Amino acid sequence: MSVNLIEMAQGLFSQNVVQQSADKLGESPAAITKALSAIVPTIFGGLIQKSSTPAGAAEVAEQASSESDSSILDNLSSFFGGDSSNLNTGVFSNIFGGLLSGKFDNISNSIGNFAGVKSNTAKSLMSMAAPAIMGLLGKYFKSENVQPSAVSSLLSSQKQHVQDALPAGLSLSALFSNRPEPVAPAQAPVLHAGAPVTAAAPHHTEEVVEEKKSGMGILMPLFILMLLGAAVLYLWKGCSSEGEHGAGHDVEMVEAADSDNLGVNMAVGTLDTLTGDFNYNMGAMITLGLPNGGGSMQVGANSTEAKLFAFLEGSQALDTAKGNWFEFTNVKFNTGKSTIKEESLQQLKNMVMISKAFPTAAFKIGGYTDNSGSEELNLNLSKSRAAAVAAKIKELGARDGSIVSSDGYGSEHPIADNGTDAGKAQNRRVAVNVKAK
Repeated sequence: MSVNLIEMAQGLFSQNVVQQSADKLGESPAAITKALSAIVPTIFGGLIQKSSTPAGAAEVAEQASSESDSSILDNLSSFFGGDSSNLNTGVFSNIFGGLLSGKFDNISNSIGNFAGVKSNTAKSLMSMAAPAIMGLLGKYFKSENVQPSAVSSLLSSQKQHVQDALPAGLSLSALFSNRPEPVAPAQAPVLHAGAPVTAAAPHHTEEVVEEKKSGMGILMPLFILMLLGAAVLYLWKGCSSEGEHGAGHDVEMVEAADSDNLGVNMAVGTLDTLTGDFNYNMGAMITLGLPNGGGSMQVGANSTEAKLFAFLEGSQALDTAKGNWFEFTNVKFNTGKSTIKEESLQQLKNMVMISKAFPTAAFKIGGYTDNSGSEELNLNLSKSRAAAVAAKIKELGARDGSIVSSDGYGSEHPIADNGTDAGKAQNRRVAVNVKAK
């Protein structure tokens, strides 16, 4: 599993950094966080495109090295709470070069409208985030001995992570059009038909029951990313095939090297070392307006529900090769068992609502484990957990025929590093595959 540089960068913006920025820029912490959730993948999208040529990759490597030698990462809170009126856009401009020439104002307007902040606030945040991210990359390049010639392939490997970081309430096209995105309402966004689609993380080959949409739906986001260099939140998810954990009830923050603790609505999540569960940060709360009289639900922008809803409402075609998988962000089990924890029921109830709101949709439940212990036991545990989730969704009132099957895959298809406790926790998971829309 390749490193996720997006998550490392998100980890720079701790609650303290967010608060300092909010105080200085005259915005709410929630709005600053939302803006940063768009800015981080935007910058990485530009980096991916910038490094697609040998000369561009060399420039990125040189800029990263320069910023890593500065003191920005050692005092990030102070930097983000500094005098924003005197900021220049030099590092940001160096990253994007001619790629986004003349579009800095348009991008800041779009992000500002999306997050509900002033355009100058978005511009200041981009100008501050760019050198911080470059400094982080510079440190990573040095620690891993990444040579300039390897920068392009490393950043190119982040394309899926950039897509996965796309906030549910932001339109890709709005960032690169020649006019700003319309101002969003002050309240939490309500996603209806036409909401932007977040691509599902690939798992494995699946036979699709039904396909109704054009394949251009899945190609267009990649096309935009490659040509325009920015895709602008999914979180690796967790399920359990576990060994013993420490006696103390510690919570381990998952953070990037040389960074502050992960920030509000920006973190991937935290590892509970007692239970072994990975607790995902669900992001800012949004309202999903379900079709067909399905009512509405309040969920996090990074939740399974938000991503699944966007996919079902969108035009993206079913993936006949890999399937369209969405990890559950809040389905947990008792250690070594297929007994579903009480705290998981709300997400499964939301799944019931989604099954009723989309009367032609069909779903398969998949179970996964980490690589600890016997693969035979892991396979059996993953199968029983997937079956338990499928049965519970039906029991809670899912539409007849909406849950078509379940299966377990043991430690196959990991989404995180099994060499760490946090990675293992993310690999212990269940997911839902859309078999028909």
